[in-house]
Amino acid sequence: MNKTLYIFVAIILFLIAAISITLLSQDPSSGDGVTNVVYTDLNVTFKPENSSDIIASNFLKNQTVKEDTQNPGLYELGNTAEVDAITGGEPAYAAIFDKESGVFNIMLLKKPFRQSRLEMEVYLKNLLQISEEEMCQLSYSVTVPGYVDQNASGQDYRFSFCSDAVQL
Repeated sequence: MNKTLYIFVAIILFLIAAISITLLSQDPSSGDGVTNVVYTDLNVTFKPENSSDIIASNFLKNQTVKEDTQNPGLYELGNTAEVDAITGGEPAYAAIFDKESGVFNIMLLKKPFRQSRLEMEVYLKNLLQISEEEMCQLSYSVTVPGYVDQNASGQDYRFSFCSDAVQL
């Protein structure tokens, strides 16, 4: 394995650990996040506190979704270290889903961030098979890690089509 691949895998593992710590430190009773998620063979039903149920396809069974073997209950969506190690491409984003809390944590990893966010939004909308309005009701964050761009970090950019989106 070459040095670049080791560094890339180390960064991905670091991101997964950071997200795990963040998720574990959150108070699930606070905020407007998902209070309950129900899983069946065909669907995942998100039950947001202040809106109707959101019924998505059971994306956890999709071949582009991989369970994190080091952190049970966390799932890598789409761009993973393995996929990009094979293609040699730089990932535009990394997305992690926490099955227990129903939270999506998305990190934009490549400039221009606007394009990376759009790529991720198209992927996620197709994966979940829900509307943009329903996506806005999910419990999620869209951030830029400090090691990618210190000036852009520390902000939740949200989905571009949601009313609380931050321009990139």
